[in-house]
Amino acid sequence: MTKAKIGVLGVGRMGLIHCHQITAIPGLELVAVSSRAPELIRIAGDRFPVKAYLSHEELLRDESVEWVVITTTTEKHHEWALKALSAGKELIIEKPIALSLKDAEQIYESAAKKGLRVTVHNNRRWDQDFKLVRKVLKESTLGEVYRIESRYTHFSDTWGAWGSEGVKNPWRLKKRYGGGLLNDWGPHLFDQLLLLTDSRATTLFAKTYAKIWSKEVEDHFWAEVLFENRLSARVEASNNFRIAQSRWCLVGTEGTLAVEGGDPSDWNTAVIRRRSDEFPEEIRFDISQPELSPGFYQAFVQALQTSAALPVGPEHVLRVMRLIEAVRESDKTGQSVSLSALK
Repeated sequence: MTKAKIGVLGVGRMGLIHCHQITAIPGLELVAVSSRAPELIRIAGDRFPVKAYLSHEELLRDESVEWVVITTTTEKHHEWALKALSAGKELIIEKPIALSLKDAEQIYESAAKKGLRVTVHNNRRWDQDFKLVRKVLKESTLGEVYRIESRYTHFSDTWGAWGSEGVKNPWRLKKRYGGGLLNDWGPHLFDQLLLLTDSRATTLFAKTYAKIWSKEVEDHFWAEVLFENRLSARVEASNNFRIAQSRWCLVGTEGTLAVEGGDPSDWNTAVIRRRSDEFPEEIRFDISQPELSPGFYQAFVQALQTSAALPVGPEHVLRVMRLIEAVRESDKTGQSVSLSALK
């Protein structure tokens, strides 16, 4: 079996996670990493017996690299995606694909012209909590579900410092790096929401707040989304909740599902409660897992081996980007946003 040869461009904390997951999956081969920080190259070199470059350009010139994983800070995704495509590389881009819908479209257009493939690392699709939510909806366990609430709510000073430089440069709290919770968790939460219904989103109303951790970027946002089938949904992410809210709450005509919230390491228990006069019932599920599921790369290698579509396709990514931009538009205007163009 031929292995896909992969290079990780911008290896830092998230890049090292990609390296670990790639090396654990049969059918994939990590062949190179790059960083402009000598210390990070040393760390990567100690952990993985691969070529380690002090410039991203060198990695792109390496003819043994077929796929490039872009794990730079967010504001650099678009720039390095276009450079990698120009070098003839196929792409896995850490979420979000770019800072704007326009830039995301440009990446896909450039790839199409060159006959190259691009996918985005929306890894939360493979989390156990989300798998349970999809199963419950598919099997109509709750009857007709008319309300979905999906939240990441936490309170920790480690959020902003989650990066290779830690507290020395908490880039998720800085606008110039593309920081903020909307770019961090928006892609995950909207990606999941759009996978839960075939109905078209029609209207969005949203607010963002920069209250505790940064005055440059939001540390809390929420969005209400309405769908053609009268489903309503709330998507919310905040690092300001000293008491965490449920990760998921689904309300149906025959039952309710709740998943405990907080940090992803706390998403361990789900409860389904159904009750009628004759038949009260409560079911608990253990949905604990490692913080970051390897499901993306498992699906990725399966797609390569079967010539199937890559696990996260362009149409879906662009719909997610449209929702993220609608959040910003609604927050700026104080008005709801029509999503009629969102297919």
